[in-house]
Amino acid sequence: MLIAVTAFSTGLWHQNYFDLPLWHGHEMVFAYAVALIAGFLLTSVRNWTGLPTPSGGSLLLLLLLWLAPRLLSPFSLLPPMLFAAIDLLFLPVLAIVLARLIWQTKQRRNYPIPLLLLLLACCNGGVHLQIAGIFEIGQQSMQAAVTLVIALIVVIAGRIIPFFMQGGIGIRPAPNPLIEQLALPSVLMFAVALISNHAWLIISASLLATIIHLIRLTGWCDRAVLQEPMLWVLHTGYAWLVAGFLLYGITTWLQLPTVLAIHAWTVGAIGMFTLGMLARVALGHTGRKIEALPWVPSAFILTFAAAACRVFLPMIAPAYIDIALMLSALFWSTAFLIIAFRYSAILLLARADGKEG
Repeated sequence: MLIAVTAFSTGLWHQNYFDLPLWHGHEMVFAYAVALIAGFLLTSVRNWTGLPTPSGGSLLLLLLLWLAPRLLSPFSLLPPMLFAAIDLLFLPVLAIVLARLIWQTKQRRNYPIPLLLLLLACCNGGVHLQIAGIFEIGQQSMQAAVTLVIALIVVIAGRIIPFFMQGGIGIRPAPNPLIEQLALPSVLMFAVALISNHAWLIISASLLATIIHLIRLTGWCDRAVLQEPMLWVLHTGYAWLVAGFLLYGITTWLQLPTVLAIHAWTVGAIGMFTLGMLARVALGHTGRKIEALPWVPSAFILTFAAAACRVFLPMIAPAYIDIALMLSALFWSTAFLIIAFRYSAILLLARADGKEG
């Protein structure tokens, strides 16, 4: 984030495999978001299935598959097609690893997860096809990738938010069966509408998704959530998800750029949800009590401020968009520095309860 905002503000950029705007978007989705998704799924599928996920050398190989394209993209060391092949490896390998475990335990409700990872890999392939000059589908592929990350959040949120509410405030909201059945399909319908590139289909699909996910979020709301930062960060992230669908429909209707809606998802929904999950899972899976460490709520608030600056400030005062970008990047980066400081010792030391991990 700091490299991107510096390059945007100064115009200085070392031309590599990606140009600057594409590098920023690609790495925020396929580096940042995918890394957090992978960490969560490798941890959770182990709990869901009772079977071991990669550890030790096999986990290191997965890490290297993710890391190699990040290190290689600034340099012209490899032919473009070879670099693209390396960049495309991680998601299919992760999908196969998880699919094998889910299939062995016949967990039908988790079958969509490997499929969503493979679809994400296809989106990454679309970006590389545009760079290679084969198909002009880079922008559509990036927007579809963001939508698929949102789809994963929708699936995961439905599992964990009610469960975390029960553990945190003693309240487990009753599910709305119809809304739960429509939650994922509504996002996939929106993705299909995007591919169609038909304005009224996009507006209709975004409005439908807004209604469905607003009803879902309302069912999770309780005043007691406001007293628990480890809960309200997830609820607020989901609220940004709803706002993204609403903004996408409005901007499409008004024939305005949809970049603000995209950033409601990326900075707001993905940023807050992944940061909240990182803060929570790091405690739970190191044998510690689930509670907000000092300064961590400030990191959550800063992430919200980063999203608000990136989405709403350009609406209110378009002339100050450069200031909005700088503030958003500053708030985002500060939030992650706080988390890095608070959690470094926790993640580098052994579990507090002496168990493996």
